[in-house]
Amino acid sequence: MSHSDEPSFTSLTSELSARCLDAIEAGRLDEIPNEELGQAFASIVRVLAAKAQLGEAVRPFGRNSGVTTTDVAIGCTAMLEAVNLALFELGAWQSMSNVGRVNSLSERAP
Repeated sequence: MSHSDEPSFTSLTSELSARCLDAIEAGRLDEIPNEELGQAFASIVRVLAAKAQLGEAVRPFGRNSGVTTTDVAIGCTAMLEAVNLALFELGAWQSMSNVGRVNSLSERAP
C-alpha cells in the first residue's frame, strides 16, 4: 500500500470514535478487546506527550467529545497505576514543569 493509498489520520480517528461511541451506546463493550484498547490509548498518549514536549498547546479532547469528569478521573487513575506514579509525584512534577499545560500564562485571554 502506497502512502497515498493509506487512510488519513482524520478518517481513522473519525472511524474509531464512531465505533467506540456505538459500542458504548449499544452496550457492546465486550467486543472491544482490552489489549487493543490499551494499545490504541497508549499510542494516542505518546503522540500527545511528544507534541506537548515540542511546545505545542495540544488539547486532549476534541470538540463535542462528551468526556466527563468521571471519565477523566477513571482514565487518570488507570494511567497512574499502570506506570506506578503516585498522585503526589505527579503534583510535584507539574509544579516543576510547564510541559503539557494548555492554559499557561502566555495563552490566557487578557
